[in-house]
Amino acid sequence: MQRITSLAACRELGGLAACSPGVRAWKRGPTFSKQPAVRRQWAQGCVRPLSGEPGAQGRRMCRRRVAFAAQKHRLLSSQPGADGPPGSSDGHPAISVVGIPDPITWIRCKVTIFLIKMYFDVDVNSEDFHRGVKQALVHVSDLMSRGRYHRLVGIVSNEMIEYVEKTCRTLTNAQRQQLAVKMDDIIFMLPEDVSVVFDQHGRKLCFIVMRFWILSTHDGPDDPEGTKIFKVASREDGGPQKKIVTAVYEFHRELTRGASPDWMVTTVWHWLWKAAE
Repeated sequence: MQRITSLAACRELGGLAACSPGVRAWKRGPTFSKQPAVRRQWAQGCVRPLSGEPGAQGRRMCRRRVAFAAQKHRLLSSQPGADGPPGSSDGHPAISVVGIPDPITWIRCKVTIFLIKMYFDVDVNSEDFHRGVKQALVHVSDLMSRGRYHRLVGIVSNEMIEYVEKTCRTLTNAQRQQLAVKMDDIIFMLPEDVSVVFDQHGRKLCFIVMRFWILSTHDGPDDPEGTKIFKVASREDGGPQKKIVTAVYEFHRELTRGASPDWMVTTVWHWLWKAAE
């Protein structure tokens, strides 16, 4: 069973080569083959609604974008910056896949995600959701790097804003600027924990913890979560050597009928915080 799960997880990592430039993925066995970068375009047509609103069952509607709290402008794939600016992947080092995530965690999250889609009609495994959480990472990390903590209100929980501001104060200006993540620097992401909580007031709350693998030029210690799965080739042009670091964000949304469909960031953690200690 563990081997079957590992192979299934490898398929997700194998698909990484199709959407991340410069990544080498498995073809067969330990042999690596470089895949061409493919930019995914929005599918035309209609899909089922993402939220469990009244009347959603049994009818179809045009695709809606995943909404994040206080998000006034949502990027489309045809707009600059939606999946990274054209040509921004130039200069990325070759990246090899050398490991897999924990298969037990992977299969547990897959089962929970399937149940959430079946019972609440919320697809957190969709391209919409994946694009939304990436944009949230890029937006939040950019505000942190510039010290604009007040602009996190409505996007990040108040408790986490206080924690972020307190933690960033311990960093130098250069270290804080390195927190900024570009869309093209996101190599891979996977859910680490997915849960639905029923509170004493009858509300249904969904929590999703996402781990992101990101290219960075920081000169601190290696991130063990990054080196366990990916290996970055050494640069030959004399530029700064890039490393794989990770970031963990938790997203929260209420699934109760009639509640806001917006997602809120309730946890923010970057490896660079630990590396800077």
